Amino acid sequence: MAKSDPMPRRLFDAHNHLSSDDPDGSKMIAHMDRDSVEAMVIMGLPFGSARQIRAFNEQTIRVSRAYPDRFVGGVYLDPRKGKKAIDELKRARKRDIRLVKLFPNLGYFPDDRKVRPFFAAVAKLDMAVLSHCGWLWPQPGHDYASYYSHPGRFEKVVRLFPDTPFILAHMGGIAGFLETVMLTTRTPNTYVDCSPGQGRDVLRFAPKIAGSVPPEKLMWGSDGAYGAVSVAKYRRLLTRAGFGPHLKKVFYQNARGLFDKLGALKPKKTARKRTRK
Repeated sequence: MAKSDPMPRRLFDAHNHLSSDDPDGSKMIAHMDRDSVEAMVIMGLPFGSARQIRAFNEQTIRVSRAYPDRFVGGVYLDPRKGKKAIDELKRARKRDIRLVKLFPNLGYFPDDRKVRPFFAAVAKLDMAVLSHCGWLWPQPGHDYASYYSHPGRFEKVVRLFPDTPFILAHMGGIAGFLETVMLTTRTPNTYVDCSPGQGRDVLRFAPKIAGSVPPEKLMWGSDGAYGAVSVAKYRRLLTRAGFGPHLKKVFYQNARGLFDKLGALKPKKTARKRTRK
């Protein structure tokens, strides 16, 4: 086993969500400061009524704008809504959002021609895509299915829009992580996060295959699994999978570089000036 690279002094959490009892993000900021998390991606979710979904997106936008040096905000949208989804995407972009969160599990394939105009709009607006991949916990009355979100179903749009970063969550899911390896090794604009639970499971049960993901394409995300204990577990799993010499990349540099390139984070001096206003 290769010698492990020292951990970075600061972390970048590439996959997380705010809670409903944290309307201004102050609780999350306190958690980040405690655990040496310099910056974090926070995203909307598709659960609840249409009104609740809009409120969660609004909370995400509001908090990410309040702390532009700490949060990358991502809105949840459903590409099946056509022009309405594209209009919402444009409004989010005007409010400094550079990321869209998708949940194909709800019943659509990302390579369906009907949703292609949505991805064209994402590309035109210089935004990135982060999609749930793999298993999605069952909800009463819904027929969610993981096969809608297999990474291979993103291959067409990844190729069609080569300047758009596509981030596949949870290592691509338990059933799809081989396709994740295929895309991350063959397309320059495909990335992956190893957030729990499936991301952690892939590292645990298939470390040799997971280790085939290029180290510059992999990002750590906690997805609510906070604390030093969780980070220590990930460090062990990543080292076992062969990422030991690349811990700085996985825990910080890859995400920082990608989102800085997108202009999704503002320098601290700029953030302070905006706060004083």
